Amino acid sequence: MAWELGWIQEMASFVKSIDSNHLLTVGMEGFDGDSMPEKKAINPGYQGGTDFISNHLMKKIDFTTILPTVWEGR
Repeated sequence: MAWELGWIQEMASFVKSIDSNHLLTVGMEGFDGDSMPEKKAINPGYQGGTDFISNHLMKKIDFTTILPTVWEGR
């Protein structure tokens, strides 16, 4: 979602302005979003959600984590 990208960018810029050595991540679950529309159908029970790839491609985001678990039925 567009508002998420703006908010993430704003908060990352703010934190980096205080501490440029601080490592940042987004902290969102990894669902496929608008950057990979062909994969949205395989989201576990969702047709939308956060755009994990786009949210982590910003310059001030330093890393991401992935939890390789199938959530459906758990």
